[in-house]
Amino acid sequence: MNHFFKFMIGLLFVFSLTGCFGEDYDVGVPTAHLDLDLVSVQLTEANIRWNTASEDVKQKIEDIEKFASSLDEIKVFSGQKVSLEFKENEKNGGDIWTDPTITVALLKDNKQIELALDDSGEFQIPTSKGSYVLEVEFINSAGNAQYVGNILIQ
Repeated sequence: MNHFFKFMIGLLFVFSLTGCFGEDYDVGVPTAHLDLDLVSVQLTEANIRWNTASEDVKQKIEDIEKFASSLDEIKVFSGQKVSLEFKENEKNGGDIWTDPTITVALLKDNKQIELALDDSGEFQIPTSKGSYVLEVEFINSAGNAQYVGNILIQ
């Protein structure tokens, strides 16, 4: 009987350890995608401060508006609804982001227009036409990541 209990305890110990293998919750910087009606456009990483056990990323862009204006133009229509999606970065693995804080804004001439983001990640493009910088801020326990896009509202 004594051997049976030792065997069961040993078996329980082995099974409890197997749950520690195979799962990687040490996540890297996600990629941000702007989903327009039929096309998805990946936004460009700008300022990043991300620190996990497997990755420490620091990237600083001094002039966001100048940097974003050098990117390819993303054409949207005034009043258009678009959605924002964050995906696992294939290079660094993982997709577990606990309760991130996400903000969306348009920048023009050092002025910022905050855009309301709903629970499904959708927001509406303003009716004011022109060129803007789309700024998306993703903040969670691993750090923060800023994404930008060169937006032309038609």
